[in-house]
Amino acid sequence: MALRAMGTTMPDDVAAKARAAHGVVVGPASTEDYPSAAEGGINISAWFRSQFDLYANIRPSKVRPGVPGHVPAMDLIIVRENTEGFYADRNMAVGTGEFMPTPDLALAVGKATTEGCRRIAVAAFELAMRRTRHVTAVHKANVLRHYSGLFLKQVDAVSVDYPEVTVDKVIVDAMAAMLVRSPEKFDVVVTTNMFGDILSDEAAELAGGLGLAASLNAG
Repeated sequence: MALRAMGTTMPDDVAAKARAAHGVVVGPASTEDYPSAAEGGINISAWFRSQFDLYANIRPSKVRPGVPGHVPAMDLIIVRENTEGFYADRNMAVGTGEFMPTPDLALAVGKATTEGCRRIAVAAFELAMRRTRHVTAVHKANVLRHYSGLFLKQVDAVSVDYPEVTVDKVIVDAMAAMLVRSPEKFDVVVTTNMFGDILSDEAAELAGGLGLAASLNAG
């Protein structure tokens, strides 16, 4: 509606009200159907994350009485880094992290910083201290040695300040399988952007469907 009426999905008056508010509730949006940003199709979810540095996407998945699910038990929270990773709209100072040197070659750059990995790890450990004191760090360091390795290094560094918390490390493809087989073994799961996006959808579907997949973007 805003795009048709004002030529943009994020009008200036809406942006101003958002900046003045303590929080904003954003409903589902089919951003894949938007035109380009140059034509006004601003991804509002990405806009909020970048404008307010909402680096932590906190998404619970829980089996609830009366809601048909695909697993007998689940009560976990996925803490997803929200501002870095392989998502092209949030990982470069100028331009995007996707580029095509030739029409037949597409490349994507993933971004991980010490500060970005450290603060998402802190968010996960703080949350774990209010739950069962168990953190699972999901990674792909067996292949992405530098990108995932930096993430795990910061998880290890932060864990020193939380000796009460048990820490497991699981490769992402194994985690995708283990969520199906034994989700009750997990409590707070922390991971990088793309892995968290995929795993949180999987966990939500197992718990009963994406309609139950509300989340908090915090910063």
